[in-house]
Amino acid sequence: MDFEFYRNFITVAETGNLTTAAKKLSLAQPALSAQIKTLEQYYGTPLVQTARGKRQLLLTEAGTAFLDKARQICRTEEGLLLDMQSFNKKASGTLHFSVSPAKSAFFLAAYLRPFAALYPDICYQFREEAVSTQISHINESRSDFAFANAPLPAPQLFNAHKSQKEYFYAVYSPDGCDWQPQLPLTPAQLQDLPICCNFGCYSLLRKACRHYSFNPKIRFIATTNTAALAFAAGGNGVAIVSSSSEEELPPGLLAQKLDDKELYFEQTLFWSKKTQLAPTAQLFLEFYLAHCGATGK
Repeated sequence: MDFEFYRNFITVAETGNLTTAAKKLSLAQPALSAQIKTLEQYYGTPLVQTARGKRQLLLTEAGTAFLDKARQICRTEEGLLLDMQSFNKKASGTLHFSVSPAKSAFFLAAYLRPFAALYPDICYQFREEAVSTQISHINESRSDFAFANAPLPAPQLFNAHKSQKEYFYAVYSPDGCDWQPQLPLTPAQLQDLPICCNFGCYSLLRKACRHYSFNPKIRFIATTNTAALAFAAGGNGVAIVSSSSEEELPPGLLAQKLDDKELYFEQTLFWSKKTQLAPTAQLFLEFYLAHCGATGK
């Protein structure tokens, strides 16, 4: 089956209209309609139907399942094409990374750019994603490595190496928040404050606050530090985020480290236990272990 048929079906499904999809794809509508019919005949089931009294196309139950598989097929084909193109350039292949958004600049500067300078023929695909998505991509073999600054829900399922610690900071706007923390800052001082945090921080933060017999008052919770900090920057609360140092936090905001021995993450590089690393991936792992300067686990 022609890969273009899958890509064009995705466009039809996303637009919900053959005419619109045909214009977007620069195809004649009859030709696009014939492609859809070819797919339906090949797989032996209707994939689309016309809404009664309307020109809009709706996916059948089979069509909805087919759309998800078509996207997977296209992603696989695109990745394969990039890999083969890299070999045509006499490169050693392509490495795929999934990195927490808050750590992408650090990871690039500390590891990936120095590695790329040593091996200029290797190509890269780099995604910035929350830990939950990183885990999915490792399990689906869409990423060779993931780099997280939050705990893994099931660490026993992965190979992992932990490096430097990230401690928790309370970050707030000097203009929009009149909170004056007392030093040393403990979780007890967070009681009744509107808190902004990410999902990765929440469980540890809640556990620390429970030691002082209260639950944190969560006003805003998101998948990343970036969103929590942006919300708190408007004076909407105090952001509780993890960071390697205060210098990494956005300028213009005040930050105080939380004094609690349980409130920290360890930066973690992890990869699949089920899939053997390709030679290029093994090369990167050796480089990483030599440069991270921490004891592996």
